[in-house]
Amino acid sequence: MTASGSLPQHAAVVIVGGGMAGLSCAASLARRGISDVVLLEAKTLAHAKASSFGETRMFREMYSDPVLCRLAQEANRLWREEESHAGTQLRETHGLLFYGESWDEETIEGSIPGARRVMDEQGIPYEALSATEIAARFPLKPKADFTGLFEPTAGAVRSDKVIAHWVRTARDAGHQLHEHRAVTSIDRDGGGVTLEGGDHITAGQVVVACGIWSQLLLAPLGLAPKLEVWPMLWAHYTVDPDLASRYPQWFCFQQERGDDGGLYYGFPVLSTTADGRPRIKAGIDWAPKELRVAEPNAMATEPPARLLELLDTFLFNELDGVQERVETVMSPYSMSSDVNFVLDRLSPKLSVFAGGSGQAFKFAPLIGDSLARLASNETPAVDLSCWSHTRAAVRA
Repeated sequence: MTASGSLPQHAAVVIVGGGMAGLSCAASLARRGISDVVLLEAKTLAHAKASSFGETRMFREMYSDPVLCRLAQEANRLWREEESHAGTQLRETHGLLFYGESWDEETIEGSIPGARRVMDEQGIPYEALSATEIAARFPLKPKADFTGLFEPTAGAVRSDKVIAHWVRTARDAGHQLHEHRAVTSIDRDGGGVTLEGGDHITAGQVVVACGIWSQLLLAPLGLAPKLEVWPMLWAHYTVDPDLASRYPQWFCFQQERGDDGGLYYGFPVLSTTADGRPRIKAGIDWAPKELRVAEPNAMATEPPARLLELLDTFLFNELDGVQERVETVMSPYSMSSDVNFVLDRLSPKLSVFAGGSGQAFKFAPLIGDSLARLASNETPAVDLSCWSHTRAAVRA
């Protein structure tokens, strides 16, 4: 999957980071006919310690923010083009259920009342469900005062298939994808990078897309956006085979109580264990304040016992048929205070994507296309001012 041999001394575009953003940018550059591209990844492509790892990510248009809703619609249009390029299905459309408490406050995932208002305004189809209707339709145990919204056109991105597709696209275009090549610094003018061991590559354009580690490269240039790193827990659970076809994709909204942040999510059965048992993916959609750090390498990598207890308690008590937790992962989220991304040109030769805030993969084709346009000295095709690096929420 990766290039071997010596590094070139120059490239038209150097991409730092081999996760979702870097690879989608490479694929977009390939489709624009740009072949002189070098991608540098410090570990392995979409590795397990970064936020692009895993089999599935959600896609949806159910947002409380009308701007994000419109951008999600544009991303879904580009996903359809991506699937055409790939010649295969990259997403599973099975719907998404927002359910839980409705209160007048936005969370990092929005809110049920806010999402309903925006979908009404933008004509996005949904079903409004009562707690009784939710319980009858899905193996969930909603409290009596819970309400729900079901977006039938949402679903899951098969992120592992997408990563493989982007790698093939970039390689077929002649791009060099180098693993285990850590970048230690960026030239002050953004026109090149230095790697561990002293190798240097000059570039017409540099794209920084290395997730939580982007901060370390941009700080010496005075260009690092203000972000926090949140370690986020998710896990796989085996479930009753008789109920396997009924699990939805869902977000549960509950107000924070004590050390329970209240937000949980889950996927339907999309895979099995090695011995053939159906499993679901579920996770906690917050990180305790004491685990949030500014320094990427200071992030906790082992799941704290209390978080595991909270996730287990929710899954075993609020869903029917959950049997056993069989895998746990701590995934790093790069979070801005307004839970929005940073995608922008920082200087004439330097662009960045950072601050994915756990929502970025669903926007991947839009992110890749926008980064490729910036690296081609063009303007993104849509207004991305909400992701500006100069907005108050991310100014250091």
